[in-house]
Amino acid sequence: METQPLTMPQTAAAETLENERRHFDRVLALALGIGSGLLSCGASVSRVEIAVERICLACGAKEVNVMSLPSVINCSVRMVDGSEVSQLKRCYEVTNDFRKMENYNQLSRDICAGKITAEEAESRLEQINVSKGYPLPVAVLSGGLVAGIFTIYFGGSLIDGIPAFLIGCLMLYVSTLLSRRDFNAYARTFVLSVIGGVCSILLTRLFILCGARCHVSMVSIGTIMVVVPGLLICNAVRDMFLGDIYSGAFELMSGLLTILAIAAGYSASIMILRSVMVELVDTRTGTEDYIYRIITCLFGACSVGVMFNCDLKKILIGVGNILATFAVYLVIEYFYADNFFLQFFIPTLLAALISEILARLFKAPSTIFLVPAIIVLVPGGSLYYTVNYIVNADMAQAAAWGERAALSLLGIAVGISVISAIFQIIHPLKGKAAIKRFLRLKNKHSEGDK
Repeated sequence: METQPLTMPQTAAAETLENERRHFDRVLALALGIGSGLLSCGASVSRVEIAVERICLACGAKEVNVMSLPSVINCSVRMVDGSEVSQLKRCYEVTNDFRKMENYNQLSRDICAGKITAEEAESRLEQINVSKGYPLPVAVLSGGLVAGIFTIYFGGSLIDGIPAFLIGCLMLYVSTLLSRRDFNAYARTFVLSVIGGVCSILLTRLFILCGARCHVSMVSIGTIMVVVPGLLICNAVRDMFLGDIYSGAFELMSGLLTILAIAAGYSASIMILRSVMVELVDTRTGTEDYIYRIITCLFGACSVGVMFNCDLKKILIGVGNILATFAVYLVIEYFYADNFFLQFFIPTLLAALISEILARLFKAPSTIFLVPAIIVLVPGGSLYYTVNYIVNADMAQAAAWGERAALSLLGIAVGISVISAIFQIIHPLKGKAAIKRFLRLKNKHSEGDK
């Protein structure tokens, strides 16, 4: 049978549909590129889904269905004829890069506001993808400062801070080398934990032989802060509170596996080098302890911001949030010394509230302001003591410290989740009402430009 040629109207309709398909193929590639970038920088799953959905809607999509997991994003767009265009983007590694996160977020905002063309957006996306953070020496130095400062914060002396600083520098340098070789994240955490544990024991022993009082527990706790997955667990609980149960459970499992890798690394170090391990016990109390903690909390939090490649201006903007959160923590700790959940829940509420306000004032992700503020609440000490008592077969003490660590992390996670839920109610980012509101604002801006 001879095939009949298409009529002119049919040809035009087919060409229109093909152009629309090509358009949305391009839009999806751009949206998923930004979404995977946000995901790889440590953004929550809910934030990634919002960004991808709004970009597609801003580019003319009538219906968008997007689902994100911590390792993959899938999005489909329905076209005029009822057919769908869909794409999937795999995310192979999640790191904490706040500067890139902010740049991806700003690019998403500019696309939704219609400020840039598709070519400009693709060019900017490529620039962000290949952009570098702080120079390697600065990043390595920040890792050393995090370990050294938090060693002092958790009760160590200035002498304890010296080996912790050196070990922190080494850990971050090794982490950078392993990340360049696409090393498995859990295996990398285990390797870094072994390095941290072994070097803490050996350097502490060396300092003691030289006549200095050096505390292996304090040095180890400081080095743990370089690898502890506090943000991952907090994102997991927050996503579950916002309804992303599957994604949140996936993130929570990833966070728990990371903690297990840390525990395994430090446990192996203690078991191997138990014969040379010397534990000195000194307790810093009273006014001296408060002075040390107040000073180190600020510098430690700022060092974490640099380690996570946060822009210096954003770090300075968040200084007030850091100090306010820590002040509230000290007050709650004084009046509720035995209630570990409350000690971390209330300060986190304040930190999350201020972070959400700052995020809206400065048009940046709230995570950038939140993490430095709550990093001093992360229970690195409780995690170390739990591991140490397990290795020494003191299960009663291990259970006590493990419970304290769990309650601390739960308090932080629930505090973040409560504020996120409140702001979701006040200023919804998902749902039909939010989409209609977004499209009305977009059309209003478009008419104003005309």
